[in-house]
Amino acid sequence: MRQCHEVPSRRRVPRTKITVPGAPADFVPRPRLRAVLDGAGEAAMVFVGAPAGFGKTVLLAEWARRRDGGAVAWLSADADDNDDRLFWSAVLEAVGRCGRIPPGNPLRGLAVPDGPSTDLAFLAQVADAFDALREPVVLVLDSAQEITSPDPWRGLRAVIRHRPAGLCLAVASRREPPLPLGRARLAGRLVEIGAARLRFTPEEADAVLAAAGSAIPRDQVARLACQTGGWPAGLRLAAASAARYGSLREFSTGRDGSVLGYLTDEVLAALAPAQRELVRTISICDEVPAGLATVLSGRTDAEAVLRELGDPAQVVESAGAPPHHRVLPLLRTYLRADLQRREPDRTHALHAKAARWFAEHDRPAPALLHSVRSGHPARVGELLREHAVTLFLAGEHHVLRSALALLDDRRITADPATLLISAALCLEAAETSAAGLQLARAEASWPDRPTPELAVLRQLTYSWQAQLDHTPAKAARVAEQVDEELAADAGLGGLASLHRAGVLIARDEREPAREALLRVLGTAERVHQDFIVAHCLTMLAELACRDGDYRAMETLARRAGARLPHQDPPRSLQGAQAGALLAYGALLGGEPADCVMHAKRIGLLLGDAPARAAGELRLLAETLRGAAEFELGGWHAGLRRMRRARTRLGTGRARPPRHAALCAVLEQRAALRLGAAGQARETVRWALPILVGSGELLLMRARTQLRLGRHRAAGSVLRSLVDGEAPLELAWAAIEASLIGVQAALAAGARDRAARLLDEALRAAEPTGVRFPFVFAPPELIGFLTSRLGGLGAGERFAGEILAVRRRLRTPPMPAPLTERERGVLRLLPTQRSIDEIAEDLTVSPNTVKTHVRGIYAKLGVRSRREAVAIAQERGLLDAEVADFTV
Repeated sequence: MRQCHEVPSRRRVPRTKITVPGAPADFVPRPRLRAVLDGAGEAAMVFVGAPAGFGKTVLLAEWARRRDGGAVAWLSADADDNDDRLFWSAVLEAVGRCGRIPPGNPLRGLAVPDGPSTDLAFLAQVADAFDALREPVVLVLDSAQEITSPDPWRGLRAVIRHRPAGLCLAVASRREPPLPLGRARLAGRLVEIGAARLRFTPEEADAVLAAAGSAIPRDQVARLACQTGGWPAGLRLAAASAARYGSLREFSTGRDGSVLGYLTDEVLAALAPAQRELVRTISICDEVPAGLATVLSGRTDAEAVLRELGDPAQVVESAGAPPHHRVLPLLRTYLRADLQRREPDRTHALHAKAARWFAEHDRPAPALLHSVRSGHPARVGELLREHAVTLFLAGEHHVLRSALALLDDRRITADPATLLISAALCLEAAETSAAGLQLARAEASWPDRPTPELAVLRQLTYSWQAQLDHTPAKAARVAEQVDEELAADAGLGGLASLHRAGVLIARDEREPAREALLRVLGTAERVHQDFIVAHCLTMLAELACRDGDYRAMETLARRAGARLPHQDPPRSLQGAQAGALLAYGALLGGEPADCVMHAKRIGLLLGDAPARAAGELRLLAETLRGAAEFELGGWHAGLRRMRRARTRLGTGRARPPRHAALCAVLEQRAALRLGAAGQARETVRWALPILVGSGELLLMRARTQLRLGRHRAAGSVLRSLVDGEAPLELAWAAIEASLIGVQAALAAGARDRAARLLDEALRAAEPTGVRFPFVFAPPELIGFLTSRLGGLGAGERFAGEILAVRRRLRTPPMPAPLTERERGVLRLLPTQRSIDEIAEDLTVSPNTVKTHVRGIYAKLGVRSRREAVAIAQERGLLDAEVADFTV
C-alpha cells in the first residue's frame, strides 16, 4: 500500500486514509444539505451524527469536493486511531496535504511525540499553527465512533478549546463524540445535521433509485420511502433486492437474507444482547404504548431501555407523554419475519399477549389485528361482533379484511352484521358483484327483530351499491328511507348524511351537498372516523372541481389520500377517485409527469373491479394519462391511448357529460396539433349526442375553424360561447377558448384584441392554477406572451410561472404533421408496391407519389422506405385504429 511518510518522527499513514472518498456509483447530489454546511462559518464546528447507512460520509465527501482546492483535510478514522501517536500522525499528514498550509507552517513538519495528547507543548504548537493560517482549513474526522480511547479526544479538546481561527472541525459519527458540542451550540458555533435531515425525501429517493438503475416503478417510490423511513441505506438495499429478485416482494416481506445480514451487522451489532432481544420482542407491534413492552418482555426496566435505545442506536423511536415506542419500519419488518421463522409458537404467544393488552386499554383495532396474528378465531369473532362498525368507520379496513380472512365461512354466515361489513368492504374496493353475494347471505340470515344499527347498516349498504352501479334513482330512494335519528342513535349518522350528500351531488345540487359534507366532516374528524373524513374530502374535492376551483380540488384530494386506509393489495375506490382528481389537477397545473404517476396508480387501486363507477374512473385515468404522455413527447402513443379510452367509454346520453367533455376536448386538441384531422372529426362526432347544447362543442368547432385557417369563423363561434349561448361542463375550457381567440386575433393581425384576450385568460387562470393551456400552447402564442412581459400587470407573476414550467419540462418540438395524402401513401409503403402501383391505387401521378414520399422521409427523419415503415410502426401510424384518420 502506498504510504505518506514525509516526517521521520511520525507514524506511517496509508494515503487512502487521508484522501477524500470518491462518489458512489449511485451518487445523488444533496444541495439542500450542502447549503446547511455552506452556511457554517469558517471557524465553526460541524457535527453530522446518525446511525449506519445514513450517508454521512457521502455528504461530507461531496461537500469537501465542492470546496476550494486545498481547503479540506480528510481523515477516515478506524480502530488504529485509538493509538494516540498514530492518530496525531494521521491528522498532521492530512492537514499537511492542504494547499492552504504555507511551506513554513509547523503543521507540515511538526514531530509527533510519545503521548501527544498529554504533551501540552505539542498541542500548543498545533493550535498556534492553525491560528496563524490566513485562510481556515476544514478538518473532517469521518467514522469518529471508531475512536473509543479517551486520549485522542482529550488532545482534540485541548486544540479547539482556544478556538484557533484557522481550524473548522467537522465530525461524522454514529454517536455524539466527547467534544464540547453543548458549549458550541450555546455559542452558535455548531452546525448540526442529524438523522432527520439525512433521511431522503421522496424526490431524493426517486433520484437515488434512478441512479442505481433500479426497475422499481415510480409510483412505488413514495411508499418505499415511507417503509424505509427515508433511510438511504434502506433505499439502496431495496434497489439491490429488486435487482436480485425482479420485484420488491422479498424486500418488503422481510425475506431478503442480504438485507437481514446488513441490519444485523451494521444496526443491531452495536446493541448489547439483552437490548437486541428486547427490540426483537417488541417488533411484533407496529406501535408499543407505555407499559406494553414490560408485558411482552417480562422486564421491569423495558421502558428505560427503550428510551436509551432511542438516542445512540436509533433503532427505536420514542415520542409522547406517556411515551410510545416504535421500532424503525424496515428493521421491524425483518425482525418480525425472523422471529416468525425461528420461533413461531413464541410469536403467536406474544401476539396473544398484545391482543389482550390492547383490548384492556380500549384499542380495538390493534387488539383485533394481534388476535388475527395469534391465530385465535373465537376471539376474532368476538371482537368483530363488538367493534366491526366502529372499525369500518375509522378506516381500519385492512384489519377487518385480515379478520374476515381468518374466520371460516360458517362463523361469518351466522352473523348478518359481519356480512354487511364484508359487503361494505367489497364496495370500497368497487367489487359490486362480491358485495351483492354478501348482501344475499345477510338476507338469508336476517333476524326477525334486527337492531337499529343492523337495519340502518343494511339500507346504507344497498344505497352505496346503487350509487356505484350508477342507478341514482334507486340510491336516492334507499337513502331517503333511512331514519336520520335512528341512524344517529346507531352511530351511523355520519354515514347516512354522506349517502344523502352523494344523492345531492348526483342531482348537481352543489351548495346543499357542500353544507351537509362540511357538517359531517367536522363531526367525523372529532371522533376519528377516518373513512368518513376521507369520503367527505373526496366529495368536497369533486364539488371544487365542478366549480372550477382546481387549487382547492388538489388540496382536498391530497387530504383525502392521506386519510385513506392503507392495505395490500391497495384496492380502494375512494383512493382511485382522489387519485383521478390529483391526476387531473397535475395535468391542468402543467405537470404531465405527475399526472402519469397518479393515473398509473388508479389502475392499481381499482384492479379489475366490475363496478360501473370503477370502469369510468379507469377510462378517465387513461384519457388523462394519454393527454400527459402526449405533452411529454409521446404524441402518437398518447393519442392512441386517448382514442382507446373514448371508444371503450362508449356512446349515448347515459355517459357522464363531464367525463365525455374532458375526453373529447383533450383528444380533439391533441389530434389537431398532430395533424390527425380524421381522428379529430371522429372525436367530435362521438361527443355530439352526449354533449348536446354544451359549450365544449362550440370550443371544438372554433378549434377546427382555426386549424382550417378560418380565423373570422373561429372568432364568431367563440363570441357565441362568450355570450353564454351554451354552458360549459369544464370550467377551465373558458381559458382555452380565450387562448383560441388570441390565436385567431393574431392570425387576423388584431394584436390589441389578442392582448385583451390574453389578459383575460391570465386573470381567469391564476386563481385556479390552470397552466395547461398556456404551457403547451403553440409557439406563436408563447412568443406573443413573452413579448407582453412587463406589460401584463397583475398577470405578470403567473406568466413568469408558465414560462418557467415550459423551460423546466423541455418537451421536444412537435413534429410537422403528415398531410392526409402523405398518410395515404405511408400506409401503402409496407405493401411492397412500386411507386407506379401506388400512384395507380391513389389515382395520382408517380411524380406526385414521389413528392409525398420525400415529404414523409423529411417529417419522419429517415432516408429509406424501410426506415420509414419501421418508424411508422413504432409510432403507431400504421395501426388499424389510426388508419381511419383520413377521409
